[in-house]
Amino acid sequence: MVTQSIRFWRLAFMCVALSVPLAVVDCKLAATASLKSGEFTVELNGMKLWYKVSGAGPVCMMPTPAWGPSSDLYFRTMHSIEKLFTMVYLDSRGTGRSGRAKTTQEYAWDNLVADLEALRVHLKQTKVWLMGHSEGGVYVLHYACKYPKRTRGLILLNSMAVSDTKWELDFTERIARRKGQPWYDDAAQADKLIPKTDKELAEQLRRTLPFYWSNPKKAEAFKDDFAATTFSAAALEGQQKSKRYPFDLTAQIQKVTVPALIVVGDDDFICSPESATRMHLALPNSKYLLIEKAGHFPWMEQPMVFETRVTEFLKAMKYQSK
Repeated sequence: MVTQSIRFWRLAFMCVALSVPLAVVDCKLAATASLKSGEFTVELNGMKLWYKVSGAGPVCMMPTPAWGPSSDLYFRTMHSIEKLFTMVYLDSRGTGRSGRAKTTQEYAWDNLVADLEALRVHLKQTKVWLMGHSEGGVYVLHYACKYPKRTRGLILLNSMAVSDTKWELDFTERIARRKGQPWYDDAAQADKLIPKTDKELAEQLRRTLPFYWSNPKKAEAFKDDFAATTFSAAALEGQQKSKRYPFDLTAQIQKVTVPALIVVGDDDFICSPESATRMHLALPNSKYLLIEKAGHFPWMEQPMVFETRVTEFLKAMKYQSK
């Protein structure tokens, strides 16, 4: 991915070494375990991983976009989803309360997928729903491609399945639409900075945040949620140096046949309706939900529409609450 692509991706709000044979693990998972709510830290795949369990219903694992943010923004704002699923929010390796990888090369997709699979086994779940926002959606798509039989369904929030020249031209054109806004010059100037520390990254993201809303004034209602979210410059460096980009999952996801709900805001510029449409056409059993007057965070910008429509769409997808 070119430098500009990597810069604007920053806010995209982005097998385990077991000694037990897989056949034995499957046997132990024959009866899927119920999960206890709370915050937990576990050593998996050679990495300390932190996760939080909350909600009721089928288990749905949600890793953070692995470029840097913690899961606080999600578990503080996704209360409507917790009415449908037992959510397992994971701080991806290098982010939040989880451990940092020893080298930047250990932030590759294979490492991240191995973490998610290790967590599924640890939770004693035969199959799981997976939800991902932005790069988190790319993360769970990689998992579903590798472990289709462990995947029960997908919820892809403002995400994408390919980063290429067509994607870059699309977001560049959408950025240009924002010129003339009172915040544009400061946000564009902040984007040119190269953050070296967690603090510098957090400040850069604060200044560029208006790009990600249809109506930036609505972000004010969630200032405490963004303030509670931490950002990892180490994870961002890992994203860039582990060669996660560019990618094209179009061919692989055509073999992912589980139900998939694709949700996108009509005014998202980084994971736009164009990206969502391309993903929808490639996923054979997907439904496409477009939310009007919303940017990169439709569950925050249009909460009532999001809750109502997601529930309706899941019912149409034969979602089972148990």
